[in-house]
Amino acid sequence: MEQLSITEKEGANYHLYELQGSLNAYTLGEFQSTLYDAIQKNNIVLDMSRLIELDPAGVGVLMAAFNDSEEIDHKLYFMSMSNEAEKAIAATGFKSKFNLITSVTEAV
Repeated sequence: MEQLSITEKEGANYHLYELQGSLNAYTLGEFQSTLYDAIQKNNIVLDMSRLIELDPAGVGVLMAAFNDSEEIDHKLYFMSMSNEAEKAIAATGFKSKFNLITSVTEAV
């Protein structure tokens, strides 16, 4: 089973999480709480360039976090998605609704 490694960084108007490994039903527990808490306080950028797996449970957490962020007028950005992350997000049929960026300079 793959692990999920999370590196946190602060930006001027956002909080950045660099995700590496697998975001799935087995690994999302602590990250889910951290993400939901962070959305309440700031805009969030998720660097997904090093995700090797994003399963339906992981997608569900990201979609719920995105909806929560919209409700409180914060932004959740998905940055530099890996091929696996891109496929999983595209499979939702809502890819065009998400805030997709390629660099943190695009975070508002």
